[in-house]
Amino acid sequence: RVQVGELSQQLDRESKRSMQLEAQNQDLREKLSTLEWNNEKLEKSKCHLKEEVAKLQHRLETNMVDCSQTEQYKREVEERADQRIRENRQEFNQFLQVQRASQDFLEQIRASRHESQCNQLKERIRDLKSELDSIRNTRQESALLKKCMQVELESYKKLYLEEAKTRRYLAKRLER
Repeated sequence: RVQVGELSQQLDRESKRSMQLEAQNQDLREKLSTLEWNNEKLEKSKCHLKEEVAKLQHRLETNMVDCSQTEQYKREVEERADQRIRENRQEFNQFLQVQRASQDFLEQIRASRHESQCNQLKERIRDLKSELDSIRNTRQESALLKKCMQVELESYKKLYLEEAKTRRYLAKRLER
């Protein structure tokens, strides 16, 4: 009986222990299923990430090609823009040269016209001066002529008066 009591106690302990182990086992199974489920999720995620990485690598390679093509295109556009700018500068410089030449030519024309006008004015002034001199000379001559005529007129007047006096005198004498 003692031995049965001990064995029954031992059985109880073992049964408790078995239940504990069973409970632990159940917990571990649940954890295992959770871990398996997580593992499946991780595997799916890993596959999905591998696909993403492959897509990204493909895109990266494509973009690298696109980037190199874009860089090439950018260089070509910049070269064309630089060429266009150089052409525009050259055209502008040519325009400025033509404009300067036109201005120089216009200045020459203005200068020659100004000189011609000055010469014409000087000639006109000379003509007017000579005309004025001739008018002055004529005036002086006419004044001198007038004076001479007045002197002559005075002398004729005197002579006339003398002659008239003499005639009266002679007429009175003849009457007497």
